[in-house]
Order: sequence, then C-alpha cells, then structure tokens
Amino acid sequence: MAGRLQNRLFQLLLLGSAMVISTGLRAAEILPVEVSGKIRWVYDYEQGKQLARQNGKPMFVVFRCER
Repeated sequence: MAGRLQNRLFQLLLLGSAMVISTGLRAAEILPVEVSGKIRWVYDYEQGKQLARQNGKPMFVVFRCER
C-alpha cells in the first residue's frame, strides 16, 4: 500500500512539474508583427485609448492567441 501511495505521489509531482514548466514557456512575451496596408495598428492598449479619445473615434480591439 505504501509503495502505491509513493508511486502516485511521484506521478502527481511529475505532472505538476510539467504543468509549471509548460506554463512558464508559454508566458514569454509575443512581440507584435508589423502589418502592411492602409491601417496603422497600435499594439499598446493605453496608447490606443489615448488616440481614440483624441480623435473622438471608437476602438477596435483584437485579442490574439498565436505563437
């Protein structure tokens, strides 16, 4: 019984370690990619809010999840 408990605890430790490591790897900052065209994209949220207020225009916000 004690052997099975130790084995299970070891498996949980390995799983937890893998989750922490993979989360840390995905947390790296993704740099914006410049897009050519007529639209000047603003990648900073605060700067975008300021520009929208200055111009009296709404914001178009895109949430991206990509690597």
